[in-house]
Amino acid sequence: MSSRQRRSLAARRLDDRGLTLVELLLSVAVMGIIAGAVGGALTVYLDAHEYGTTTSELHFETMRAMELMTNRVRRSTFVLIPNGHQSTRNILAVSGFVNDDNDYYFGDPLFPKYDEDLSDDMNEDNAPGLAGYDDDGDGHTDETAWGGWYWDGQKWVMSGGTTEANDDEDGSDDEDPLNGVDDDLDGSIDEDFGIDANDDGEPGIADMDDDGDGFVDEGYYYDDDEDGSTAEIGLRPVIYKLSGETLQEIATFDGTTINVATGVKTFQVDLVTPDTIKITISIQAADGQLVTVSEYVHVENVYQKIGKRVR
Repeated sequence: MSSRQRRSLAARRLDDRGLTLVELLLSVAVMGIIAGAVGGALTVYLDAHEYGTTTSELHFETMRAMELMTNRVRRSTFVLIPNGHQSTRNILAVSGFVNDDNDYYFGDPLFPKYDEDLSDDMNEDNAPGLAGYDDDGDGHTDETAWGGWYWDGQKWVMSGGTTEANDDEDGSDDEDPLNGVDDDLDGSIDEDFGIDANDDGEPGIADMDDDGDGFVDEGYYYDDDEDGSTAEIGLRPVIYKLSGETLQEIATFDGTTINVATGVKTFQVDLVTPDTIKITISIQAADGQLVTVSEYVHVENVYQKIGKRVR
């Protein structure tokens, strides 16, 4: 047997003997270290993925709730709560933006008339302000206070919040006509007017052809849209408020309630100007993560009701 053959046979015998115990233990240890490192990295990745997913879901839920409310506010003609009596509240109430009588400015369906011909009980709920709610934030709900009658130079006027005609629940009836001005100096505009909304003694806006039919000031003085019908529809408010940690949307005219968001820790609405509010909402996940979003909202349709702007 040649020397080359002997070396080849020795190499095969060495290969056939396998790993020694020491080599095996070293291999297992190395593999354990590698597996531990990979497992740790995987755990970190999965935790980060779960955290990111939860955060993303929180952001989505928070932004969805905010978008729902801001869209509602932008379209509204009236923001009822908060108001100038207490500018920071944990409740938001706006007009329902309903055109039940299907009428339009100058007959153009692109410009429907919303909330344009109200009674002196603007919500038509037979209560001062919003029935069952503390409109002015003074701790009392639907409160009334007897005042009396006085002559304002043109007509007898009842003072005191004695009836459902006290729409802002401040103790006075119909003291803030529909004119875009804060007549009662309470920080809100046009929040408590009578059956002649702009208080000018004429149907619609005095000396204007409100309905575009070629006639001026026809009909009764309390026919505010000059269409031949009076007090056609109330504001039908929509309310956002917390029930526990659930933010709810409540349609007052039929009681329909929708759960907008859960896990809500903060819901605050601030009246910044008569036609601008700030909404803040915080939502917390089960693991304690918290997302807070604030947004300023301009009430774009606030002047539609006095004929200055239509959108």
